Amino acid sequence: MPVTAVNENRPTEGNWFVRHRQEWIAETLRVFGFINREHIERKFGISTPQASLDLQLFQSENPGAITYNKSSKRYEPRHD
Repeated sequence: MPVTAVNENRPTEGNWFVRHRQEWIAETLRVFGFINREHIERKFGISTPQASLDLQLFQSENPGAITYNKSSKRYEPRHD
């Protein structure tokens, strides 16, 4: 399933900051093939709980698009 940024019909539509982080998550996954909370925290200067919420939102907006790799502790695009 392709990784996309934000479904424009969702509540994040009105929050530029949330949309920007969601788009950055999608781009990072496309370019590097993985992402973790620390990447988001450092890039945007946000807390660990906020980074976790951003990843949860990304997963809910893109069901089945990413999976958590427990051994490397990072999220990766799902390759079916």
